[in-house]
Amino acid sequence: MPPSMCAVPAPGRRWTAGLRNEESTVRRDLGTRMGAMPARARRGERIALEEVVRDTAGRRVRLGSDDSIASAAPTLVKDGRIAVDAAAEGTLDPENLSFGYAWSNVRQPRTMAGLDAKGRLILATVDGRQPGVSEGFTLEEAARLMRSPGAVQALNLDGGGSTAMAVNGKLANITSDATGERAVGDTVQVLPWREPYRHR
Repeated sequence: MPPSMCAVPAPGRRWTAGLRNEESTVRRDLGTRMGAMPARARRGERIALEEVVRDTAGRRVRLGSDDSIASAAPTLVKDGRIAVDAAAEGTLDPENLSFGYAWSNVRQPRTMAGLDAKGRLILATVDGRQPGVSEGFTLEEAARLMRSPGAVQALNLDGGGSTAMAVNGKLANITSDATGERAVGDTVQVLPWREPYRHR
């Protein structure tokens, strides 16, 4: 695990926090609690950060060693109904449409995941940004696509040049970047189930 890092900005700049990678870049976190950090931070002093995951009711989610979290937003289908609210989920800022508008309301390549009423997983990839070949979907169109095979819950996973699906190790779609498939930091993988190893 790379070291945690908090960047203390100059006055008037935004706070950033996250894990430093090999290029020493930092994931931005502009959460509401970040504004309280200047009162507690002193130049040159180490800061300890704790990550807590909470559900929508504010209850802490305890994660086990076999659990993992995928970043996904916004919700596309909830309880069988199309339920896209990009502004409420932070992927679109209605007061600053330059943030997220094209991503939310313009057709883009998309990757989506959902569950049907029987709990079966539905994964979908839609190509885009390829005039005359594929245009992509808006979030609303992506929700309708996921609802069509019976998804009762669905999320948008990612989009743009990161949209890629491989089946049996081979790329199954046409990615939108001119340079080809984009390197990404995480993936969702569906693997054959195997009997858990048991000590004998």
